[in-house]
Amino acid sequence: MNDKATGKTKFSQVWGKRSHEFFAELENKPVLVAVSSGKVFKGNLIGVDIYDLIIRQSTGLELLIPKGNVIYVHPVAG
Repeated sequence: MNDKATGKTKFSQVWGKRSHEFFAELENKPVLVAVSSGKVFKGNLIGVDIYDLIIRQSTGLELLIPKGNVIYVHPVAG
């Protein structure tokens, strides 16, 4: 349910930036993705869907990372 005047949701549990907006801003940009095994992967974010992230590493290797294993995603500075 959205407020027609502001376009914002009326639900108090939802506020601020949405995950799809966060990922859209990172499209084709370098990111770090930490997963539950403790590994951190670096690459350009080239795809996101409801279940997975896809990054392309500098070697050209594309990784499909299930969102259920992701601890955090953040842009690479610089």
